[in-house]
Amino acid sequence: MSRYLKAWVFIWISLFLILVSISTENAFAGDDRVKHFGISSLFGAASESVLHYKTNLNTYERIVLGTTLGSLPGLAKELIDSTKAGNQFSGTDLAVDIAGAFFGAVVANFFNNLIKIKIEKTEENKSFSISLSYRF
Repeated sequence: MSRYLKAWVFIWISLFLILVSISTENAFAGDDRVKHFGISSLFGAASESVLHYKTNLNTYERIVLGTTLGSLPGLAKELIDSTKAGNQFSGTDLAVDIAGAFFGAVVANFFNNLIKIKIEKTEENKSFSISLSYRF
C-alpha cells in the first residue's frame, strides 16, 4: 500500500470516528463504546501531537504517553459515573477508551511524521507565520 493511500485511509477513518463521536442522531449513537473510542482517539491524537512538537521523546515514548494522557478523561468519567446511584465503574468502557487513545496516538504520530508544522511568532516584527510541509 502506498504512503499516499495509507494517509487517505487514516484520514477517512479519523473523520468517521469524529463524526460518530459527536453525532447524536446516527445508527451508532446507541452504542456507548463507539463514542468512548472516538472521543478517546481525539484525546490520544491531541496528546501525541503536543508531545511530538514540544518534547524530544522518541516515537515509542510519545505513543505510550499520548495513550496514557488520552485515556485519563475516560478514567475520570468512569470514576465519576461510579459515584452516581445506579451506575458502576465499567472496565470494558475503560478498555475501549485506552484502545481509542492508542489509535489516536498512532494515527497522529503517522501524520506528524509526514507533515511538519512550524509556528513562529516574533515580537520585534510583530509577525506570526505558519509553515506546512509534506515530504514527497
